[in-house]
Amino acid sequence: MTNFERGWVLGWLARAGLAPAVPPELIAQMRASLGEDGAPGGTGLPPDADTSSGVLYALSLLGEPHPPDLLWKYETSTHFCSWPGENGRSVTTNAHVLEAFGHYLECGGEGPAGRYAASARKAASWLIGEQLNDGRWEDRWHASPLYATACAALALDEFGGPESADAVNRSVEWVLREQRPDGSWGRWCGTAEETAYAVHVLTLARPSGDAAPDPAVREAAERAVRRGDAYLRAALRSTPGALTEGLGDVDSGKPPLWHDKDLYRPTTIVRAAVLGALRLARRDTSVSVR
Repeated sequence: MTNFERGWVLGWLARAGLAPAVPPELIAQMRASLGEDGAPGGTGLPPDADTSSGVLYALSLLGEPHPPDLLWKYETSTHFCSWPGENGRSVTTNAHVLEAFGHYLECGGEGPAGRYAASARKAASWLIGEQLNDGRWEDRWHASPLYATACAALALDEFGGPESADAVNRSVEWVLREQRPDGSWGRWCGTAEETAYAVHVLTLARPSGDAAPDPAVREAAERAVRRGDAYLRAALRSTPGALTEGLGDVDSGKPPLWHDKDLYRPTTIVRAAVLGALRLARRDTSVSVR
């Protein structure tokens, strides 16, 4: 399993309350992957801010926080780049950077807290500015705006402060508008992967206090999650091996959505997102009481 897969799988599961019993050897390997310049996505690849942030956030969620100082190697005057010197910009990289700094601060880890907080504010401010007019985000690493929107909305809701509340609420409203008649979500067709991202947004991205969404929006979100939950369960039942061995591609036969030299689907990461969404849907009282 690559560093990229480890970080994303553990992150989706732990954030949903499905923290697995991780062997000490795996924790040690994840720590060891974080060299002076961070962690590479896989063997033979250079370190990058996205993978490094995902590993840092996963370690922090698992109660094994590691100082995020290495991410400053990727800092620019306005945002964080994926690789030093690149021209491109990534919404999801900056969302993961925000989570890495934000959760480390939340854990009370040692280090310059003021600079950590400033880095989190920089990432959050840039993310807010990248939100599109209809409430979604898009990113170069994934064909579906649901992935970028889930990454940005969840990071901003948890670590972006009160100034992020409007952006989070707008993203929730966009997700609600995008649900398909069968309860799924998807850019080209309904997929379990994209439906899982939508459920994560609707169950976790909920500003409180004066920024809390209108009760009608909350009720609409609860109904949408119930329908999404039903779609995901039907998708799992129809996937050979998904319920018995935990294997199988739940979106088999549907277009892959992740960008590389070609489109691909990291099935282990997708399964983790789906399992996390099912956990979140049933943890919500309005969904679990039937």
